[in-house]
Amino acid sequence: MPGALVTLEPVATSRFGIGTGRPTEVNTDDSGYFRICNVPAESEMNLQPHFGRSSGRTVVISVGAGLGEIQDLEMLVSAEGTLSGYVEDFASGEPVLGASITVAGTQGLVLTDQEGRFIIDDLPPGRHLVTTDHIAFEQRTDSVTIFSEEVVDIEVRLAVDALEIDGLVVTARTRFGRTSFLNDAKRADFISREEIDALLPRTTATVDLLRNVQAPGLRIREISTVDPVTGVPRPGLCIEVSRRSGGQGCAPAAVFINDVPVPYPEQAIIDMDPNFIDRIEVLNPVDASFRFGTIAGNGAIVIYTR
Repeated sequence: MPGALVTLEPVATSRFGIGTGRPTEVNTDDSGYFRICNVPAESEMNLQPHFGRSSGRTVVISVGAGLGEIQDLEMLVSAEGTLSGYVEDFASGEPVLGASITVAGTQGLVLTDQEGRFIIDDLPPGRHLVTTDHIAFEQRTDSVTIFSEEVVDIEVRLAVDALEIDGLVVTARTRFGRTSFLNDAKRADFISREEIDALLPRTTATVDLLRNVQAPGLRIREISTVDPVTGVPRPGLCIEVSRRSGGQGCAPAAVFINDVPVPYPEQAIIDMDPNFIDRIEVLNPVDASFRFGTIAGNGAIVIYTR
C-alpha cells in the first residue's frame, strides 16, 4: 500500500524511548515498503500502519543489537473516497468548461461543468494518477492520494502550452525532460553547475555540496545505522527535508538521480563523486509528492549529472 503512514514507539512498559517519546513516523514507498533506522536495541516497540482514518493491527517487535528486522504489516481498508476539483485557465484564471477528468485504472470519465467543477465518487484509497484534458489546452496529469471515507479537493490549472506549475505533476516533464534552469539558479533550494564548479576545489563529498543548498527544512545529520545487506552497524547520514524538527528518529528524503529513484538514498549521497554532478534541487514533501508520488513523501533530493 503506497503512501501509508507507519509509526514506531516504545510500548508502555519499555524503559527506553525515541527522542521526546513521540512516535517515529515514515511513509511507505510506491511498492508499499518502508524502513526505519536507529531503532533502540533490545527494546519492545509498537509498530503500526495507518492510512487516512484507518489503522492496522499493532505489532510488537524487538530488534537485537547490530541486527535488522523484517516485519510485514497488514491493513484492511475498504471504504471508498471521493475526488472533487476545480479546473481553471492558467493564464486568465477563468473556469474551464468541458474538460475531461479520468483516473488511471478506472473506467470513469467526467466533464467539468460551467463553473469548472467536477466530482468522482467511489475511488479506492491510495495514490491515483488523474489526467485532465481539453482540446484547447495541454494535457496534464496529477498524482493524488485518496483516503478512505474522505473527500479530497484539488485545483487544476491548464495552460495552452506545456508549462511547469509548482507543486503539480506535469506530463510534459516526463515526455520532454527539463529544458531550462535559468530561473532556478536564483532559488535557495537549488545549486547550479556554476556554483558547484566554484565549490569543487574545496569539496571532497557530495554531502558537502548539499550543505550549501539553503533550502527551508533541509537538515543533514551523521548517524549510526545498520547495513541493509550485511546487518553490520556503520556510519550513515540522515537527510531530512521538513519544517518540523524531529527527535532522534530519521524520516529520510528520497534521492533521485536524473529523475530515477535510488534504493538507498543516504548511501547514494555518500558514494557519489561530486565531480559528476551538474546541479542539485531540494524539494519539500508536498512538491516532491506531487512530482514523484508517495515514494517522495518525506521530500526529495534531485541530482542531475553532467
